[in-house]
Amino acid sequence: MESSGQNRRQLWIGIAVSAVSIILILLLIDPAEIIDSLRRADLSLIGLSTLGILAFMVIRAIRWRYMLANDISWSNTFHVQNIGYMFNMVLPFRLGDVARAVLIGSVPPITLARGLSTMVVERILDMMFIVALLPFTLAEVISLPAWMQEGARASGVVAVAAIAILIVAANQRNLATRWGTAVLNRISFLDTGRWIGRMNELLDGLGSLTRLKDSLVLVFLSIVVWIPILFAYRWGIQAVGGSVTLLGASFVVCAAALSIALPSSPGQIGVFHIGVTAAMLALGQSGGASGGFAVVYHALNLISMIILGLIGLASTGATFGSVIDTTQRFMRRRQLSE
Repeated sequence: MESSGQNRRQLWIGIAVSAVSIILILLLIDPAEIIDSLRRADLSLIGLSTLGILAFMVIRAIRWRYMLANDISWSNTFHVQNIGYMFNMVLPFRLGDVARAVLIGSVPPITLARGLSTMVVERILDMMFIVALLPFTLAEVISLPAWMQEGARASGVVAVAAIAILIVAANQRNLATRWGTAVLNRISFLDTGRWIGRMNELLDGLGSLTRLKDSLVLVFLSIVVWIPILFAYRWGIQAVGGSVTLLGASFVVCAAALSIALPSSPGQIGVFHIGVTAAMLALGQSGGASGGFAVVYHALNLISMIILGLIGLASTGATFGSVIDTTQRFMRRRQLSE
């Protein structure tokens, strides 16, 4: 009951944040400008942006399969991944990530624990890439205060250092456990055993980092996976009358990735739009192009994820209801065990 009440509070907080974000956009930009930019949108460039999203999903599936030691087919990995992304778009609390882990864990020889650990590692690698990329994009934002630029550059250094630490921890599990235990024992309100268990679950997903060749491949894939999205953003911005360099588009990608970390309604409605809009305004783009791109790209992403997810359901033989039921049962068991 307590968990159910907490989930309801989180949902309402997310809806409130989304509503406030939309109101802020309407205060910053005249809605008529956004409508005008949408009317004049270049459909051919929107088509190219859609292809960029599809390429992004294809490469993500390649990377995920590699993290799973290539133990299952790419097509199976691709369809399960897409089902999870669709659920993230239409359900709260990022339940699609849990659904992905549960579905992939039912495909031998993959286990649920491996599926969950790769979900965590994937998020960490993506966020580290974004944080490491951000400082290089700031040259496009002339009006940004010097202290903010320095802070972003420092965060980039921290991200690179964190990747190095993960690689060392994956290769030196005993050392990582000893250091982790020593640190956690000094924090009285944390359960050392439980957190060490979670750390080991995370490191289980980093099995591909225990060999130099595999480590380099995974890092390479974690960079390549974002290239189609950088182009998708640039084409989408150009489609609604904007004009940015690839580096400028990268800045918008970073802003979008960081903004959707905020609580929001399902599908990151509002928080995605305000992050993208603010980033484009900082790049000197017009209000119509800024708001128009946020609307167009979010719609493209939502439609693409739903179509790919429905194809995934049909290909795997699963149904919307069965995936929800399986995911809910897993969540209830996990809550009881904690």
